[in-house]
Amino acid sequence: MAGLIPQSFINDLIARVDIVDVIGARVQLKKAGSNHKGLCPFHNEKTPSFNVNPDRQFYHCFGCEAHGTAIGFLMEYDGLTFPEAIEALASSVGVTVPREQGREPPRDTSLYEVLESADLEFRRWLRSNEDAAGAVAYLKSRGLTGEIARDFGIGLAPEGWDGIKRALSSFGEQKLIAAGLVVKNEKGRTYDRFRERIIFPIRDTRGRVIGFGGRVYGAGEPKYINSPETDVFRKGRELYGLYEARRAQRRLQSVLVVEGYMDVVALAQHGVVNSVATLGTAIGQAHFETLYRHVDLVVCCFDGDEAGRGAAWKAVDAAFPVLSGTRQLKFVFLPEGEDPDTIIRSRGREHFQELVDQAMPVGEYFVAHLEEGLDLDKADGRALLSELAVPHIGRLPNGALRRVIVDGLAERTGIDAATLDRAAGQSHATDNARSDPTEPFPEVDQPSRRPLKPSGSQILFEIVKDPELIAVLDSETQVALAKDADTSLLADVASYLLEEPEADTGTLLARYVGHEGHDQLAEFAARPLLLPTRAGDFAAKVRRYIVDMDLTASSRAAEQSGWSMDDLRRHAQRRQEML
Repeated sequence: MAGLIPQSFINDLIARVDIVDVIGARVQLKKAGSNHKGLCPFHNEKTPSFNVNPDRQFYHCFGCEAHGTAIGFLMEYDGLTFPEAIEALASSVGVTVPREQGREPPRDTSLYEVLESADLEFRRWLRSNEDAAGAVAYLKSRGLTGEIARDFGIGLAPEGWDGIKRALSSFGEQKLIAAGLVVKNEKGRTYDRFRERIIFPIRDTRGRVIGFGGRVYGAGEPKYINSPETDVFRKGRELYGLYEARRAQRRLQSVLVVEGYMDVVALAQHGVVNSVATLGTAIGQAHFETLYRHVDLVVCCFDGDEAGRGAAWKAVDAAFPVLSGTRQLKFVFLPEGEDPDTIIRSRGREHFQELVDQAMPVGEYFVAHLEEGLDLDKADGRALLSELAVPHIGRLPNGALRRVIVDGLAERTGIDAATLDRAAGQSHATDNARSDPTEPFPEVDQPSRRPLKPSGSQILFEIVKDPELIAVLDSETQVALAKDADTSLLADVASYLLEEPEADTGTLLARYVGHEGHDQLAEFAARPLLLPTRAGDFAAKVRRYIVDMDLTASSRAAEQSGWSMDDLRRHAQRRQEML
């Protein structure tokens, strides 16, 4: 049914379902105090670290950092979209999901049927089309057997402009365009996107076909083309071969990221069944987030040339924010001109596995990359190394990896490790202050120093842990917080809680599922609150924050209006008196 799901219905649904029942139907849980515990379904573990809290209607794994509400759990565990998760929860308690008109169009899930039909047609053509001989000869020349082609669902788009268009004409031209199978040019002519190409179906973690990749098997450019972005296909998140890898190894221990489809299939042909590939894009943070839900170790395989080293550095940048807990990242650099396919075919699986076993840990590669071209025998070389490293270290979560890198950097530069770590934290805070709500909590200052100004993220953290705190603020302070001039996530949350005063942590997180800010709120919800928040202290902290924000805004205005500092102080004093 078209239309958006009303937020009020989502709130009521979250209040009605019990997250313990939802997760308990899929994961064996045992009561442990006020929580329920079990083995995490998102990574391999022998000791239970997966906790479900019925009071907050929230789950959190202390091993892989997976966390969220019942909605988020269904999205991750069952591979559902947000609307599908809502439908599943609603069905479990016997209610119908209402819809309302909204600005965002609903996702067209009927595309799955179109893509599945196209997949069957492509595979049929590889077996029986008159053009299949050339494609089959190419696959055999790459060392692939019929069995591996079957396992990966490899197919053929034969010569011609309208093969799939005619074969799937019953779906209608517009549906084929929406699925990315047919292209419409500027003159209004429509034709097949994939022609004279070997076809690789791209599947989501549930095994549903969401798109295709096509490789030429004769002359032609470009070598590869992929489906465009559609309602069911997002290149920046999906990984080719992840479904097949999970099917081949029920409990994956590690994942090897390679460059292309043929590398994934060729490695599987030789018994390396845990490889995946990105879909024409550099590996990004969203890819790493997906991978670390399934494994603790990711090994990226790159060419040893300049382009490969550049790709590795981009991978470091993308992975750093999610490398917490037991998560590991390593790099393999292949000899120039070689790829996984050529190496494993010419030298065998054992040789290739040796290369993977000798992969360079991310911390070692990070420092080695930054050291290139620097003379560490000179003070300015050591200073430059620290300056280059500090901003990146600030993006690493606190943990063992960060400590190892900081300690190693301290040894190389002669700068105290605590000083480097503090500088990294300050650099991260400065970067994030431009978009406030993601700034980290500052370290606690020494008692003899002035107390730190309250930050927006400190206040947001306490509100997420206890949404009822919004009620301890007087009405003027509530309004001021909700109308933060920077339109921050904090202001948006405050505004929502004023409209929904009965919302708890779970309801709040459900409100932001699928929207910017959800990951930040979920991280705060999972973070332990070391000391309970006192209402009076919280109210005073918010008032100081508003004054500071107001003074900052006034300072900007002063630059344009010529106000003096006395004017600013008087303005701040009046504001304080009002609050």
